[in-house]
Amino acid sequence: MLSDFGCPETGEEKPDRETELKSAFEDGYQQGLSDGHAEAQADAEVRLAEAETLFLERLNLERNAFRQECADVLAARLDGAVKLIERAIGERVATLLRPWLVEKLRERAMQDLEGAITRALVEGAKVHIEAPAEVLEHLRGRLANEAFQIGYSEATSPDIRAHIEDTAIEANIAAWISELEAAAT
Repeated sequence: MLSDFGCPETGEEKPDRETELKSAFEDGYQQGLSDGHAEAQADAEVRLAEAETLFLERLNLERNAFRQECADVLAARLDGAVKLIERAIGERVATLLRPWLVEKLRERAMQDLEGAITRALVEGAKVHIEAPAEVLEHLRGRLANEAFQIGYSEATSPDIRAHIEDTAIEANIAAWISELEAAAT
């Protein structure tokens, strides 16, 4: 019971100093080893978290670079496809509009020629027209033949020539059409 008050009992042997020293050294070594292991574990976890963060940042950069590269390739291909479609539509529209444009051009040339011939006839000039049969038919129906000096002769070429006194007016519709077709291609 004396041991309860900090006094050693007389029956117990006192441990030797060297054993106490070895025991204290072993306890300290184990405590240091445990603390070192805990510190190394904490450091490893911090480094692992940093490495994971760095990896995710690099992964996102690579992913974004890949996406941008794919987007650029797709944009270039889409642009090429759009240009190809645009060219095909343009060629098709030109093909479809060519007969209509040729007809409008012929009508405009005929209107201008009719206007020039009508003015010349009103002024009393003698007029002679050389043209294909269908054009002559059209002009005979549109120009007043009575009381005017107007003559017609059929031509084998598609060109229209009107001789008004000493002046010649020529409507080279075939050349206009070939220029129109050349511009369309």
